[in-house]
Amino acid sequence: MTLVLWPKLGGGELNAWNLSLALLALLSITAGTLYQKHFVGPCDVRSASLLQLLAAFLVCAPLALFEAEPIHFELPLIGAMAWSVLVLTLGGSSLLYMLIQRGAATVVSSLMYLVPPCTALLAWLLFDELFTPAMLLGLALTAIGVALVTTRSRVLPMP
Repeated sequence: MTLVLWPKLGGGELNAWNLSLALLALLSITAGTLYQKHFVGPCDVRSASLLQLLAAFLVCAPLALFEAEPIHFELPLIGAMAWSVLVLTLGGSSLLYMLIQRGAATVVSSLMYLVPPCTALLAWLLFDELFTPAMLLGLALTAIGVALVTTRSRVLPMP
């Protein structure tokens, strides 16, 4: 993750605090995935998504009151919100829950480490963002690490 985000460090877009929060989020979702696989029984994906979204709403709604600027509902914002809600939240969360229920938790949580390098690659392709050789190295190292985890998990049976 650091190799992928290194060019943005110190430039105002990203600082050590933001990077540490991103790392904390990544570690938290990994811990949550492992916890859910070990302690939570299989449940309906829709119910689990509803509970997750309600919890997020209860945390985020009061914080929205502190927003100083008004929100202008224009086409780019509506498109971004639709993508975020339909694809990332409903689609991604549902897929995550199904993977946790059907697969090894280590395999599922290791996939989260592909998010930063894949996001950097998509930002380069779609928005002409900078994509350096160091970022490509970070993407390759992450992909190799995830491949090692997923391959090893398929070869060695879970206890």
